[in-house]
Amino acid sequence: MEFIYFLAAPFFSILWFLNLVQLLEKLKQGKDIHNQKILGCVWSVGLTFSLIFAITVFM
Repeated sequence: MEFIYFLAAPFFSILWFLNLVQLLEKLKQGKDIHNQKILGCVWSVGLTFSLIFAITVFM
C-alpha cells in the first residue's frame, strides 16, 4: 500500500507542469493569471508533501 506515495509525486508534478503551460499561454494572451498563481502554489505544496511522505515512509 505504500507504493501509493510514489504515485502522488508524479501526479502533482504533472498538474504543476500543466498549470505552468496554462500560465504561459495566458501571459502571452494578456489575460489575468491570478488563478494559475494560486493553483501553482497548491500544486507545489502537494508535490512537496507527497515527496516528504514518500521519503519518510521508506526510510
